[in-house]
Amino acid sequence: MTIQAGPRRVRLTSVGGPDVLRVEAMTVPEPGPGQILITTEAAGVAFHDVTTRQGLTPGVLPDVQGFDVVGHVAQLGAGVTDLTVGQRVGALIGTGGYATHVLAPARRAAPLPEDRPAAELDALVLNYLTAWQMFHRLARPAPGDAVLVLGAAGGVGSALTQIARAAGVTVYGTSGFGRRARVEAAGATWVADATAVPVPVAATFDPVGGPSLARSRRATKRSGVVVSYGFSFATGAGYSRTGAMARTVGALLRAKLTPGPRVVIHTVEPAVDRDPAGFRADMAALVEQLAAGALQPDVTTLPLDQAAEAHRRLENRQVDGKLVLIP
Repeated sequence: MTIQAGPRRVRLTSVGGPDVLRVEAMTVPEPGPGQILITTEAAGVAFHDVTTRQGLTPGVLPDVQGFDVVGHVAQLGAGVTDLTVGQRVGALIGTGGYATHVLAPARRAAPLPEDRPAAELDALVLNYLTAWQMFHRLARPAPGDAVLVLGAAGGVGSALTQIARAAGVTVYGTSGFGRRARVEAAGATWVADATAVPVPVAATFDPVGGPSLARSRRATKRSGVVVSYGFSFATGAGYSRTGAMARTVGALLRAKLTPGPRVVIHTVEPAVDRDPAGFRADMAALVEQLAAGALQPDVTTLPLDQAAEAHRRLENRQVDGKLVLIP
């Protein structure tokens, strides 16, 4: 079912393939205390959305998916004094983004400029924010160091490459051979996998998880760090949610019990909740680097009503950079 106009959302009706995403009319919600209502200009699609739809992500199945949105504040809830109606913001909401109207905690919203395309700015809210926090707040490699980025052609991977290059850090990046040119165009040295890195790196950024963590540790200096931020190893592998989690936990335990670089897990939502002021400072730094040309998001857009097609493309690794839905 496709609804051409009016308030609408894309509901996740059950675990399954992309066709379980259904477009339907919605009632515009009222913001509660500490919330804002956003009229959506752009809504990001994340690989986490795919694994959630497949039933591989822990937790309750959300009614509406979508981690990140850009839009204008339409209404303020009680107690919100640091934002204004009509202001453009980016919000990290976790769920609910695939909709024309979105509720967001005010503490998870950051002001954004009016002079950039909404879809481009949306790439900053999740992909580049995740990359920035992992690079600058967790790994903190020094200029002249080298890092390894797994999946360097993807949304977070390409963001990591640009952020590292702007900081004077050498990047080795993995991807399928068909995406090698994209990795190299971003300024990284392409390698087939973690075993092909010619020197131990100061940090490895690993969205694969599970058995990949052991390989990432072997590519990293003993004094370095492996930053784990996903478990895409489970996608298409036939694992149940329990099986995927068991392999993830097992890999993390082995990393803790064996000598070598430490492994840290980064999840962006708790990081933002712990430090909302830091979140806004990070977003301001990203906007500044975007304006200076150091960051160049590669964004693919689809209409909101084609959310199922967006999931198909992401699941089949047919998207470079960030995929954004436009209401």
